[in-house]
This record gives sequence, C-alpha cells and structure tokens, in this order.
Amino acid sequence: MTPRAYPPGPSTLEAIRGMAAGGDLSRIPGFLDATAQRFGPIASWRMPRGRFWFLDDAASIEELLTASGFDVVKGRGLRRMRRLLGVGLLTSDEPLHLRQRRLVQPAFHRERIAGYAATMIDLSRQAAESVRPGETVDVAALMNRLALRIAAATLFSADVDDDADAIGAAVTEAMDVFPASLSAFGELLDHLPFHPATRRFTAARAQLDAVIFRLVRERRADGIDRGDLLSILLSSTDEEGAAMPDDLVRDEALTLLLAGHETTANALAWAWDFLSRDAEVAARLGAELDAVLGDRDPVAADYQNLRYARDVIAETMRLRPPAWILGRRVIRPFRLGAWTLPPGSVVLASQLVTHRNPRYWKEPDAFRPERWSTGETETLPRYAYFPFGGGNRICIGESFAWTEAVLVLATLARRLRFEAIDRSPVPLDPLVTLRPGRPLRMRAVPVRPVPAPA
Repeated sequence: MTPRAYPPGPSTLEAIRGMAAGGDLSRIPGFLDATAQRFGPIASWRMPRGRFWFLDDAASIEELLTASGFDVVKGRGLRRMRRLLGVGLLTSDEPLHLRQRRLVQPAFHRERIAGYAATMIDLSRQAAESVRPGETVDVAALMNRLALRIAAATLFSADVDDDADAIGAAVTEAMDVFPASLSAFGELLDHLPFHPATRRFTAARAQLDAVIFRLVRERRADGIDRGDLLSILLSSTDEEGAAMPDDLVRDEALTLLLAGHETTANALAWAWDFLSRDAEVAARLGAELDAVLGDRDPVAADYQNLRYARDVIAETMRLRPPAWILGRRVIRPFRLGAWTLPPGSVVLASQLVTHRNPRYWKEPDAFRPERWSTGETETLPRYAYFPFGGGNRICIGESFAWTEAVLVLATLARRLRFEAIDRSPVPLDPLVTLRPGRPLRMRAVPVRPVPAPA
C-alpha cells in the first residue's frame, strides 16, 4: 500500500466554502475548528491556489514558527496587508525583517516600557474620568481610543486626541473592506480604482497617511531627539549613510501605531465583556486591587503584584486572542513531523482553535482566570498558548502589551464597573484582528473615586 502523500482533510468544495472564498471571513473560525475535530492535529486540503495545511498541534506549530525565514515566509493575508501598511515589520520577510526588528527594538526594551507606565496610567485615568456615572458607553470604542492615545504618546511622543476618531474610522473602514482583497478576485480590485471597495480603502489609507506624514514633518522640523520610536526611525541611516526615506518611516510608524493599539484594545474590550458576565471573577479582581493599591492608582512597580489582573488578561487572550490566525507560505521543501510540505504550500495555525484544544486545556470553553495561578498551565507545551506568535517573528511589543493591558485594566477597574446592556453572546468579527461583532454597550457604574497621585 502506497503511503499517503498528505494527511486527510476536507474536500476542496468544503474548503472553498469554509475558507471564505467569497470574502466572508466569519466562516473561517468554525471551519478550522470543525476541521481539527474531524481530522485531528494536522489536516490538509486542496484549493484552487494550491495545497493548504492546518495545524492544531503545539509541536507542529512550534516547528512552523521556529522555521527558517528562508524556508517559509508570511502568508497571503499579511502580504495583502502591504496595501495598507507597506513593507513594515509586520509584513516584511527575511532578511529585511531582521534588520527592521533590530532597528526598532530599543523602543521596546524593558526599561523603556517601565518609563511608559506613567503615561499609560495617566491616559487611563483620563478615559475613566471622561465617562459619566451611569452613562452607557461602547466599551470597545472607549478601549480603542485609549489604546490609540497610549501608542501615540509612548511611541511617538504625540497627542492624537484630535485625530483619534478619524484614525479609528479609517482603520475600521480598511478592515471592513480587507476581506474583499482576500477573495478570488482580490488582486483584480487593485487595478479597479473606481470600484467602491477600492475607493473606500484608498480613502482610509489616505486618512492614515495624512496623520503619519504630519507627525514625521513636525518631528523633522523641530529636530529634537526624544528617544522614542519616531526619533529612532528618523535618525536611522542605510549602509551609505543616507537617512531613511519618509515613505519607509511611514511604513514602520503606521505598522507599529496600528499593531500597537488595535490588538491591545481588542483584548481589553473582550476582558470587560467577560468581567461583565462573571461577578465572581470581577469580585476577585476588585479584591486584588484593594489589597495591592488601596486608595491609589497603580504605578509601574505594581505590575508584578497585579497577578490576578494579569490572569484575567491571559485568559481573555486564550479565548479571544486578538491575533487569531497566522499563515506561512512554503518556498522550499519543508519537513513538518512525518510530512514533507512542497513549495507553494500554505500552512495555517489558529490561536482561536488551539487555545481551546481539550488535549491541552481543562474546561476549554470556560473563562477561568485562576487556571493561570494554580499550576494548571505550567505543564503546557510551549505553543499550546501563543497569543503573540512565536519564533523570530514573535510580537516585538509583547512586554509593552502585557504592561499596558494590566495597568489599563487596574486603573479603570479601580473606578468603574461595566454592566452589559445586551447580555446575549457577542459575535466574533474575525478580520485582521478578532474584534467584537457588535458594539459593547455597557453602563458605567462608579466603584469609588480614586484621587490622582500628587
């Protein structure tokens, strides 16, 4: 009997329907989850564009994410994101990616992040004070605006409060039309400037470019080195000593501004959704804040003691990972376990699926932050939980994101409790990130006033 060339998987027709060939990305999580349950840890199927593989196995995911950048490269989704982000850190391949990472790494050193904490806390306090007692707010929008202000203030020393609504609308517009670019006719849209989807995308990109190029012009004009990410980019030179062109500065700056706020904002929005549905977890969080903070706001040194707050964020990112899927394209024969993947293969892994794999998780669908402090997760394989990716492309802002999410949660939860208006399950909106599929309308209930630090 001839050995199988590929592991089993769904039919091509099933895959076309499930993989959103028409641009409806909402089908993909259910399709991948069903594929894993039906075919096991590694599945494969044929698509018109070539062979696809799906991994729901921690060891295989580790092999993929730690593979050489000369064996596998970014998948089609992120390559299509170059239309918005250019060739920045998120979308580039090796060897450019390594050079970019080394360039911006100083902005994310531990000491620098500790210095960002005061800004994170101050802007969180302002966000809390902007909400009137009893007011109904869209918590997802509130977190998006806050995270955007934090990213701009810490990485660019800029106040984008006046631009926040325009930036948020432009990002939403770009994300809304992004699925169309992944459809079978996606590349064709690039050559149809008057198509409605192309016009919407072009307008959104122009709005974002206007903000970024203004920040670049203002910084070049004042000539002050503030030691932030923007100063790092503007002071960098190539091998011949030439300064980085503004369009490349734009690519890196926009990538890190958007990636630096969109993912954390979504994690915080989902955290408030979980807290609004679980009084026991909310009470435990409140008890920790009372014990650690008393009647004051957090400071950077409190981060290590806010363990349950971190557990809440960790569990939120397990069940609602902001980065919910990743893909790689094989460019030369790649060995994965017992299988050899031919060039052209597309390999997918999904945090949303593997983070709920019952082989790794007890009560996989339950929101249980305590699992992170009881030893239950200590024996997990490394890639059973990978909200920030892994390997040499692991999110450069991971420490930044953890610090921000915990300190924002603690600062706001000291002042406010959010009560859901609509307690029906919130649908998922799986675009580039995992957004709530509807506004998170909640009533803001004061816990008690906390004086600002002297």
